[in-house]
Amino acid sequence: MHLLKHRDHRKMPWKNGGGVTYEVAAAPDGAALDAFDWRVSMAFVAAPGPFSAFPGCDRILTVLSGGPMTLRVGDAPARMLDDASTPFAFAADVPCAAETVDTALLDLNVMVRRGRATASVTRHRGVNLRISPRETSTTLVLVKGGTAAINCLPTLMQDGDVLKLAPSDPPVTISAGAEAVLYEIRITTAQGH
Repeated sequence: MHLLKHRDHRKMPWKNGGGVTYEVAAAPDGAALDAFDWRVSMAFVAAPGPFSAFPGCDRILTVLSGGPMTLRVGDAPARMLDDASTPFAFAADVPCAAETVDTALLDLNVMVRRGRATASVTRHRGVNLRISPRETSTTLVLVKGGTAAINCLPTLMQDGDVLKLAPSDPPVTISAGAEAVLYEIRITTAQGH
């Protein structure tokens, strides 16, 4: 297991140049934006505008703080997203834009290349989260808004830190502090990827 510290997330421009993103993890490690099997990142959205297109990919977007934001994907009705909204899954190659942004927000983006991986994101508030990594290829847990303790590590997770678990890692329990929210990201890769 690896504790990925917030300060170490790789800062880079959006693919379309419209903002800044912080890459948390990707597979293969260090993969270019057109070559990843999966990618987890956080991005600031400060104003309305288009989202980057990722051909052949699916995206799950979750607002971590700030907002709300009105998001329009293709011809579907616009959706209002905030930090209480269910993580929103959509095709990353369909035109997508933030139509309104009430307050600058930070979002979590989980992207997978179709046929190579699938993903899910679950928000947990006020719980002790028990993770059994063997159920998926990779499990990541992001802490936001506070701290969290990991039963097998002496270090506290700080706001923005991510615990990355491989299938071979033992089960862990993550205990969130009073203000913290945990985001559980499960990624399953297809055979051969």
